[in-house]
Amino acid sequence: MKDRVTILGCANASGSHRVKLTLVGKSKKPRCFKNISKTALPVHYMHQEGAWMNYSLFSEWFHDCFVPEVKKNLKKTKTQKRDFIDG
Repeated sequence: MKDRVTILGCANASGSHRVKLTLVGKSKKPRCFKNISKTALPVHYMHQEGAWMNYSLFSEWFHDCFVPEVKKNLKKTKTQKRDFIDG
């Protein structure tokens, strides 16, 4: 049996802002996370049958993970919002 996972990392060019890692696994609710809330994990966990990143997972990650974290960082650093974040 082969176990596979995909890890997605994202940071700005200078490395001053890093988005929380995203882990893509096969199982919707892995046994190792049995008594742990997904929000308490140090990563965003997503699932897909082959543990690969696909369009729907990437789109979900972009809108539900990336955009909120970038908006929070922009607010914290008081940087102007860019059009691509609001769109």
